[in-house]
Amino acid sequence: MRLFIKITAYLMFIYSGYHCKVYSQDFSPINTSNINSEIFNREATGGAVFEDPDQQSVVTVLPRDGIHSRHSAPQTLFRFARCYYLITAAEMFTSGFPAGVNITSLGFNYKYGTTSATKGYFKVYFQNTNDNVNNKSLNWYQAIQEMTLVHSDTVIIPATSGPFDIPLNSSGDFTYNGGGIYIAFEYSNPAGPLSSVSNVAWCNMTLPNPIQKSSQSDDSIRVIATGTSKLRAETRFGCNKTDIVTAGPVYSLGVTGVWPSPDSVSVRAVINHVRDFSDTIIVTTKIKNINQDQVRHLFTDTIISSERGSIIINHKYMSEALIHTDSVIVSVVASGEYITGNNKAVYIQQTSVNSWNHYIPSMLPIGGTGFNVGTGDFVARFHTPVSLTVCAVDLSFFAESGWGQNPYKILFYAADGPGGLPGTLIHISPGRVTPVALTGFIKKSTYFLTVPLVISPGYYYAGYSQPEDRILRVSYQTESPVRTGEYFYAAPYGAGNWTEFDEISPYRFDISPRTYMPLKMKIYLQGFINGQTVIRDTVKVKVRSQTYPFNAVDSAVSVTDTAGNVFFNLINVNSDSCYYFEIKHRNHLKTFSSSLCFKLIGVPSFYDFSVSSSQALGNNTVFVPGVNAAGIFAIYGGDVNQDGIIDASDLSSVENNAAAGLTGYANTDITGDDFTDGSDLSITENNSSAGINSVVP
Repeated sequence: MRLFIKITAYLMFIYSGYHCKVYSQDFSPINTSNINSEIFNREATGGAVFEDPDQQSVVTVLPRDGIHSRHSAPQTLFRFARCYYLITAAEMFTSGFPAGVNITSLGFNYKYGTTSATKGYFKVYFQNTNDNVNNKSLNWYQAIQEMTLVHSDTVIIPATSGPFDIPLNSSGDFTYNGGGIYIAFEYSNPAGPLSSVSNVAWCNMTLPNPIQKSSQSDDSIRVIATGTSKLRAETRFGCNKTDIVTAGPVYSLGVTGVWPSPDSVSVRAVINHVRDFSDTIIVTTKIKNINQDQVRHLFTDTIISSERGSIIINHKYMSEALIHTDSVIVSVVASGEYITGNNKAVYIQQTSVNSWNHYIPSMLPIGGTGFNVGTGDFVARFHTPVSLTVCAVDLSFFAESGWGQNPYKILFYAADGPGGLPGTLIHISPGRVTPVALTGFIKKSTYFLTVPLVISPGYYYAGYSQPEDRILRVSYQTESPVRTGEYFYAAPYGAGNWTEFDEISPYRFDISPRTYMPLKMKIYLQGFINGQTVIRDTVKVKVRSQTYPFNAVDSAVSVTDTAGNVFFNLINVNSDSCYYFEIKHRNHLKTFSSSLCFKLIGVPSFYDFSVSSSQALGNNTVFVPGVNAAGIFAIYGGDVNQDGIIDASDLSSVENNAAAGLTGYANTDITGDDFTDGSDLSITENNSSAGINSVVP
């Protein structure tokens, strides 16, 4: 079976403090109450079953961040294993696990199952500590000298994937004091059957130091001395305190575009009710503008639930027209709850002028993904309320030394397959190759469509095709459980047998379709003003960097309207940089915008040359009275040969054509009336006499 694989670890995880029990999720909605929520069934996938579920809670005190390893948790392939690692005080505090309690169970979570369950002898040790790096000796016997034995019994390691919780038979001998904690386990199966493939545990790589020490072998002597590793298993602790409800994850687009039409932003939060007892749950969803430290939206939902399961809270709101970054903060409260460290979840959401992405650009990627075996395609679903013209796709890759130059293509599908799955292939790019960089570098890339792709209103899919057995390493982040209805893959490539992502691959990968960046300008051409009306004509804008040597990064051509307004669609610009706008017309002077920093952050962004001479570099515009009552500033007319100066050569051309009575669309027609005559000569002569020339950066 082809599976997505995570490649290199990084140090971000989406939310901390996993909930009591972890369940696989059946995402079929059932009837819901009249609040804005949906209830989904859940089924247990494994782990200890306690006689009194209301008084036994399991908290994930060390969450996974996408890394897995064989020896970090009890495994079925080797006869002997020893492992000890540290969970710091800060990590324990974040998880919300209570101090002053006995730890009643120790749990792990397997990403991959194995060929068969195995039975062995299992010992567990705990120790309170203020250590932050695991300073224990590499010698096992020295390491456990000060630790407390909390479990000693046979254990059956399951062949299945998912959570695995082991009740501790001497839990009363150790009390967690609220700081950091050492965990050590020893597993031995000297004679029983072994699996042919090891199970693989979800792990954590948040801390940079090698804080786990472990070894595994078929020889008991060889596991006395241990090696170091950054990979600590996802760890679950049980206790006899009540955990009623947890928050998270939160789902939304990481980037939401508002051009060409603002869409309703949808925020979905998973609220986990973790006991079969009637509880009143208060959910607060806060949308906070990070830049302004201002709450923009606040939603409150009251839920009464008597069943264990997940409740999905949905809220929609209209996005602002300017780019900004919001934090979505979801908090839950239930009366009588003791464990509260996992009652808040946060999601970062960015409003963009013209791009969309499930990925959160402000967060580092966990690593790079693709098919680890064979070929395939993987896509993400997007929505547009209006006809959308996609002109580019932004990508990023987790590039590493020795990797890269792997072939791929960009795909777009209509959502017209069975059940709204990808159906008609509406665009496939030419062959491309992934970049190469030093280990850990994120390499960004943009694919520009030769012919813009027009997408009809509704859902559509965008993604990658991996045509060779060489993993692409597309930047990804994790979300667990992965949201449904958004991510799909098919193998081999081009097969079209789409399968939804599940907890085997809880990845949101980086792919960002974008449309044109809109720019509105008001430009008056000196000769083309006829009373209060502007004669329409073609103008061109070049967008230049404001950093020497002021290279042009984009250009567009459009036609003014009768009020001097002109709209440009740009492709290569971004919303982070400062730009000069160079305006060109067939017989008016090349003119630059001012040296003040101007960024394309509006929908559309707007630049007005007419309100002041200071809007032009060097105040290089002419005042025209009587227009719009107070008068306006216009671009000088008369640069017929477009050499950046209005002089005798321009005047000569106009004189000759005026004498000949030239008609039609000519460069010497400075007034735009299709006649080269005395009015054109007058404007050119005045500006030539004044020595008017372009002012450039």
